[in-house]
Amino acid sequence: MLDIGWWELLLLAVLAVIVVGPKDLPRMMVTVGRYVARLRAMAAEFQRGFEDIARQTELEDLKKEIDRAGQGDILSSPPPIRPDDTDDDTGRSATSSVSGSPASTGAPSIDPAPAPKTGDAS
Repeated sequence: MLDIGWWELLLLAVLAVIVVGPKDLPRMMVTVGRYVARLRAMAAEFQRGFEDIARQTELEDLKKEIDRAGQGDILSSPPPIRPDDTDDDTGRSATSSVSGSPASTGAPSIDPAPAPKTGDAS
């Protein structure tokens, strides 16, 4: 936070003893501690206030989404699939009949590779 090392703290302590004096130094340290505690409490309260505002905003957004969902805006069901619909990628009917031959399904026919010949190569 403040990046104060041990040497800086020692220098501040020596300066406080010189400026305030050894007699009033404990009373001054108590007073400084109280002010620091008050500042920290105010900062924590300020941070909690912002967190509460953010939480309320998120809850309001969630409530609006739930209200819209209750009206059917968000979670509407997808349209039903009809038998005459076509597949988007191929343009073929989604309910085409399958008879087993590649020509009837629209799939390309693939010929098997010929088997290698076994014999002497002399």
